[in-house]
Amino acid sequence: MTVSTPLTKELVGNPTYCRLDIRIGTRSLDVMVYNPLEDNSLLLRHVELSSDSAEGLKQIETFIYDNPLLLSEFKVVTALVESRKFLVVPTALSESCDSIKLLQEADSDTDARAVVIEDNLDEFEARILTPVEASTINFLRRTFPNIRLHNTLYPFTRYCHANLTKGNTSKAFVDMREKSLDIVVMNSNALELVNRFEYREISDAMFYILKCTENEEIAEILIGGNREQRDLLMPELRKFRPYVMPMIFPSAMFKAGAESMKAPFDLIILPLCE
Repeated sequence: MTVSTPLTKELVGNPTYCRLDIRIGTRSLDVMVYNPLEDNSLLLRHVELSSDSAEGLKQIETFIYDNPLLLSEFKVVTALVESRKFLVVPTALSESCDSIKLLQEADSDTDARAVVIEDNLDEFEARILTPVEASTINFLRRTFPNIRLHNTLYPFTRYCHANLTKGNTSKAFVDMREKSLDIVVMNSNALELVNRFEYREISDAMFYILKCTENEEIAEILIGGNREQRDLLMPELRKFRPYVMPMIFPSAMFKAGAESMKAPFDLIILPLCE
C-alpha cells in the first residue's frame, strides 16, 4: 500500500470553495481536492487496495481518517466507482423495472443486497446501473452525508458526447488505464457501445478495441488516459485502423496544476461534466 504525505487541514485555506472527488477503483483509491477558483490548487493522492473487498474497504476507511482534510466541509463531494459489473439500459426500462432484477437477469451472481447506483445519460435516454456492496455505500454516505455517487463510465461518456460534432458520424473513445480500459462508441444522437475490459498485455487491449470498432462507419478512434499505455497502443492500432488519434487533455484543467496530469482521466474530467 503506497501512500503520500497526509492531507492536513492546513493545506487548504477554505474547503467550502473546494470539491472533493474520490475514485474507488477495483484495486486502488484516488482522492482529489480542487478549488476551481484558484490556480494550482489541485491535491492528489493515490493508494493501492487489497483485492479482497472487505479488506479494501478497511483500507479506504483508514486512509480517509488518516487524512483529516478529507473530513472538512467541502462545496461538493463526489465518488466515482469503477466496477466490473454494470448494465446500460433505456431509461424507460429502468423506470418500469426493479434495478436489481434487471442486473440479476444480466448476471445471476449479482448480490440482491447490493445498492444500485443509477447514472442518467439524458442525451441518449439511457441509464447506467451499477451494483455496489452496501457496506461501501453505507460508509461513504455516513462519512459524507451529501455525497454524489457515479460509475466511472458516467463522466467519461458525458465528456465524449460533449466533444462530438453534430451529425451521425460515429467515433470511438478509449480511456486507457494500466490494466483496464473503457470504450465508448457513439454519435451525437445514439450511444452504440459502452464497455470496460481488463487486459494483461497491450495486444489484449488492442484486440478488444478492434472487436468493438469493426463497424466501418466509425470515423475515428480517440485514445486517452494512461500515457504510457496509450503510447504503446496507438502505433499498433494504426496498423489496423486508419484514424487513431490521442484525446487532448482538457485545457480547462491545466490551471489546476501539475498534479492534474497524474490523475485518472475520468477523475480529472469530472468537474467538467457536472
